[in-house]
Amino acid sequence: MTEPLVRPVERADHERLRELTYESKAHWGYDRDLVRRWAEGLTFESGQERWVAEADGEIVAWAGIVPPLDGVAVLEDLWVEPQAIGLGIGATLFRHAAVRAQALGARELQWEAEVNAVGFYERMGAETVGTVTSSWGRTLPLMRVAL
Repeated sequence: MTEPLVRPVERADHERLRELTYESKAHWGYDRDLVRRWAEGLTFESGQERWVAEADGEIVAWAGIVPPLDGVAVLEDLWVEPQAIGLGIGATLFRHAAVRAQALGARELQWEAEVNAVGFYERMGAETVGTVTSSWGRTLPLMRVAL
């Protein structure tokens, strides 16, 4: 796989992002029908900044942040195609999101972490600072990294 190209999300990417999000979430063993319905409902009209990572001409990951409020930006999305997990693409997008958040004035980046991704985020320098209850009723770690 080639070095990923990170670029802003375009409207034409939205369906691929829904499919990639579904594949990424379902990879962790969640109910596939529930995940499919959830992913199909994703919208891309908010004030987030979003980027894709392309490798060999294909979108293999995407991320998005909510610009900072009171110095804290939110990593709203970071999804990697299961076949690309462990290849450094998620790390590339995470670093891109952190740099962009800092450029927008954030002093820290926070997010609700997928339990299966906590180790990845810890390798990125993050720490768990609490827990939150997800819309699915799951307890998720609230993580942060100083910028």
